[in-house]
Amino acid sequence: MSTFLPAPRTSSRRLPAWVRQAVLSANGGYCTYCGSDGTRAEVVDHVEPLEWGGANVISNLVPACRPCNASKRDRKPLEWRRSLERRHYAFKWWDDPPYPDYVLSYRAEGLLRTIAEAQDEVLELARPFQERAAERMKRQAAILAEDLLHLTERQQAEVREALLSLFSD
Repeated sequence: MSTFLPAPRTSSRRLPAWVRQAVLSANGGYCTYCGSDGTRAEVVDHVEPLEWGGANVISNLVPACRPCNASKRDRKPLEWRRSLERRHYAFKWWDDPPYPDYVLSYRAEGLLRTIAEAQDEVLELARPFQERAAERMKRQAAILAEDLLHLTERQQAEVREALLSLFSD
């Protein structure tokens, strides 16, 4: 019996600029995974990968540097840490270590706590952006509601159905 991997659930939709800004500002602008080295965050990482059922929501995003993001790939944080341990014990003394030692200095609980703190900070930094976005959406919804009054009942039903399909995804 073969085991099938879940189908990738990546979204072709780009993150809004304000989401990217909020995420990259969290953790002092440093990588969540190796930030103690002073490495600046350059990319937004999904903590729970989309390929494994993670959501494309702001609470699942943290700032990361390109090397950590590339190394983590589509793995969950603890799986990624275990893979680093395996590479650590396989590397030869004459080679440069494949990553900084402090990444392994994290215990599993410490890594998860660091990630949770970064996620909390992302949410806090995003709040003003979310409030402004909500206000814009309320204004647009009011305009749409007024425009609906000028449509036939059939057209109104089609618009409602289209709106409901947007929110069911």
